Amino acid sequence: MDQAHGAFNKYYTEADTLLARLPIAQKFQEKTGVSKVYGASGIAGVGLLLVFLNIGASLLVNLTGFGYAAYASMEAIETPGKEDDAQWLTYWVVFGLFNVLEYFTGFLLYWFPFYYLIKLGFLVWLMAPATRGAERLYHSGLKPLMLQACNSQRSVPANKAAEAKSD
Repeated sequence: MDQAHGAFNKYYTEADTLLARLPIAQKFQEKTGVSKVYGASGIAGVGLLLVFLNIGASLLVNLTGFGYAAYASMEAIETPGKEDDAQWLTYWVVFGLFNVLEYFTGFLLYWFPFYYLIKLGFLVWLMAPATRGAERLYHSGLKPLMLQACNSQRSVPANKAAEAKSD
């Protein structure tokens, strides 16, 4: 039991530290007297329940995928290092491609049970600094495809020029 209590305190402290950077979380705690960690957990829980029940799920998941990433991108722009800039630029490339693909396949994907929960998990995986999912996906899948497409387009004009000379 002490181990579970210790783990809870560890995560509570981490969440409290992260939320302390948000002025709105501080205001929430001052006005309501409820811990900002409990408030954020409650909001996240209600949001997750709504996604699970498919009530406004598309909007909630897309707001999550856009909202936090936009905040983190603006924060990254203000830091002197470039590593976090690259992380969020990569996220936006992957997120944009995912949304384009979803646009054309959405009518099929909607019928999959728990699609929006899976999408939410995927977006969190893409965004999370611990997993750096967007960078993994970009370097293992998107970048090789883009290089292959660019190389094949470059070779087409050269082949046509060679054919024109031989005629």
